[in-house]
Amino acid sequence: MGKIARTVSLWLIGNGASLLCGLALAQNYPVKPIQWIIPFAPGGGLDLLTRAYSPRVSKALGQPIVPQNRPANAGIIGAEALAKAAPDGYTILTAGNSILTLGKLIYAKLSFDSERDFAPITQIAESPLALWIHESVPVTSVQGFIAYARANPGKINYGAPGIGHPFHLAMEVLNQRNGLTMTFIPYKGSGPVMQDIMGGQLQAMFSSATAQMLSQVKVGKLRVLGAATQKRIPSLPNTPTFAEAGIPDFQPSAWMGVVAPAGTPREIVMRLNREIVEASASREVTDMYEQLSMLAVTGTPEHLGGKIKKEIADFAPLVKALAIKLD
Repeated sequence: MGKIARTVSLWLIGNGASLLCGLALAQNYPVKPIQWIIPFAPGGGLDLLTRAYSPRVSKALGQPIVPQNRPANAGIIGAEALAKAAPDGYTILTAGNSILTLGKLIYAKLSFDSERDFAPITQIAESPLALWIHESVPVTSVQGFIAYARANPGKINYGAPGIGHPFHLAMEVLNQRNGLTMTFIPYKGSGPVMQDIMGGQLQAMFSSATAQMLSQVKVGKLRVLGAATQKRIPSLPNTPTFAEAGIPDFQPSAWMGVVAPAGTPREIVMRLNREIVEASASREVTDMYEQLSMLAVTGTPEHLGGKIKKEIADFAPLVKALAIKLD
């Protein structure tokens, strides 16, 4: 046998063994508990939705799923943990577009690349946003808020779950388009942001219309001024869209997806996809979507992968224009 033939034979043997090993892993999967990383603090929408999913997916897979909060550095720490995990299906992550798309544009020295280091499983949610203010802010409309902010530069504190989070970028776009200056305060999750706007430490924020936020509107602690959506949000039928308030083409959104480490066998990715998609129709999960005012949006791994790629391309000019860049 010639040198080239021997090399080809060894390559085929090695890759064949790897393929068989991967198939065996997938056929027996899962045989131990699965860690589901939540890269933000407890109490936020991403945390609550993941915890609604985990018992349903656990039951379908026949193994425990252990949700684990890793709230640090705008979700980056949790994403780094996933990128370093073995690609065997025993570590997965729920992440928003702040990590899956915007992080790559904002952070100069990320240790991971969302397109290279993650295997998409499925999108799970879309979260329409609205502008919320504390009761102490003396306005009742979007235009009134813009006028007040313009007359009081730097005096409005607003928050978001980390720099580059969709809640952050939504307010920055509003500032840029209207010549406003506000003070941004980053947090480790949406739960702490909501607590501080309810307590008056923050005067404004963009957020989804969660049951918690709606309850504070009912008791007069918060006011909601405008929906950043094409149509009015069903749980906020009396709140005008930004277009209705005189600000067209303003529809920032947040969304979430589930990913595994790159290299996870296709069979395992598809098994996780199937069980998560099926769990999205369960009563407990649909109740959580309603409570969080999120839309259930699931699909194939290819759908999520394409969404990540497209949004990175779409947001690159905006992030550059806003000069948002972190080490």
